[in-house]
Amino acid sequence: KMLKSSLKHFPLVGLIPMIIERKDEVSKDIKTSRDFDTRVVQEETGQDRLRKMFTINSEDGVSPELTSMNQAGFFGIFIGACYGGFLHSRKAYVDFMERNLATSFVSHLDAKKKLQHAVTMSFAKGAFRWGWRLGLFTYTYVGLITIISTYRGKSSIYEYVLAGTGAGAFYKMNLGLRGMVAGGAVGCGLGTIGGILSLTILRATGMSMEEVRYWQYKWKVDRQSTIKAALPSTPNITEDPMLDAHNEQIGKKQISLDVLDGTPQKDVKM
Repeated sequence: KMLKSSLKHFPLVGLIPMIIERKDEVSKDIKTSRDFDTRVVQEETGQDRLRKMFTINSEDGVSPELTSMNQAGFFGIFIGACYGGFLHSRKAYVDFMERNLATSFVSHLDAKKKLQHAVTMSFAKGAFRWGWRLGLFTYTYVGLITIISTYRGKSSIYEYVLAGTGAGAFYKMNLGLRGMVAGGAVGCGLGTIGGILSLTILRATGMSMEEVRYWQYKWKVDRQSTIKAALPSTPNITEDPMLDAHNEQIGKKQISLDVLDGTPQKDVKM
C-alpha cells in the first residue's frame, strides 16, 4: 500500500531499480530450455567441449560457438567498412573542392566525373582499411571469449578482460612491444566495460551466454529449413514425357546390351 501511494504522488519512483527477492529467471519447464538441457553434458571436460566446438559434421554443420564468432567477425567488417568508407569519402570530397576552386574543366560533366571517381576510390580505400582491422579485432575478441568460456563451461568477467587484452595487444603487434602493451591496456579497459554490460544484460534477462549462442544457432537452422521447404520441389521423374516414350520402346526392366540389341529399330523417315 505504501509503495502504491509513493508511485501515485511521485511517478519518478517507478524508474528507480527495486530490490526483489529473486532475480528474473527463465522457467526450465518450457520447450526451449528442455531442448538446451539435452545439449549440455555434465561429464564433458574442457578439452571435449573445445573439440566439439571445432568439429564440423554433416548433420549440424558448424557449431553454435563458431557461428557466433563468424557472425561477429562479419559484423565488424561491415561496420568498419561503412565507417571507413564514409569517413574517407567525405574527406576526399572536401579536398577535391578545395583543390579545384580555380581549376577549369572541360565541362561540368567532366568535373562531376572526376569528383565521383575521387570519392568512390576514397570510399573503397577507407572501407578496406577499416573493414579488415575492425573485423580482425572483433573476431579475435569474440573468439577468445568463446574459447575461454567454452573451456571453462561458464561465462564470467574474466574472459572478457583476457580477450580484450589479447585482442588489443594483437591489434597493435606491428608497433612493437610498447604498442602491444598500450593496445593491451586499452583493450583490457574496453573488454572490462563490454563484459560488465553483457553480463548485466544477461543477468537481467535470466539467460546465459551459452543459451544465447545456442538459440541464435537454432534460429539460423530453422530459417534455413523454412527457406528450403519453401523452394519448389523437384518434379517427379516418372511423369517425364520423354521417359514415358523411352519406356514404351525399351520397357521398364533393367537396361542391358541384350535388351538394346533385341529391341526392334523403327525406320525414321526423312
